[in-house]
Amino acid sequence: MKLQHRRAIDIRGARKQQPVIADDLAEEVRGACLGMRVARLHRIVARVYEQALNTVGLSLPQMEILTVLVSATGPVRPTALAARLMLERSTVSRNLALMQKRGWVTVVETSPTGRAMSVTIAAPGVAAFTSASTAWRSAQTSAATMLGPAAASILDQWLDVHREMPASGSDAETSRRKE
Repeated sequence: MKLQHRRAIDIRGARKQQPVIADDLAEEVRGACLGMRVARLHRIVARVYEQALNTVGLSLPQMEILTVLVSATGPVRPTALAARLMLERSTVSRNLALMQKRGWVTVVETSPTGRAMSVTIAAPGVAAFTSASTAWRSAQTSAATMLGPAAASILDQWLDVHREMPASGSDAETSRRKE
């Protein structure tokens, strides 16, 4: 009991000694943190697209994946999708599994170990993608109104600068760690 009591006093004492530092840091983070602002903006904009796409049974990551697969000239590996879309591999894998169950994508190649596969879009996937056109256009209009007319070009500039940065867990990042 004495140890727990002493530890509680030490913690309270530490809290009393550092409230100014913590308060100052909290104020600085609240007022200046770009990461928090971008995360909030992402949640606001993604919500617009998710709500619109949900009406046709799609999520935003699924729409992104279908967009790549529609224009692909052949089978695409999930790791390549993740890298291209800057998504986590787990997000791509989870969505591909769901999309495969719905018949939207077809696994066309699998490695002997079963760890690597390639997918193509199936006719129902093209149908799901095209059925989302009105919902996507509505979300696009709302997002463009929220963000302003220059948003797309500014975002493209920022993303082009950071295109080489893989999403966490992507093949590029994994191979760099091994080197």
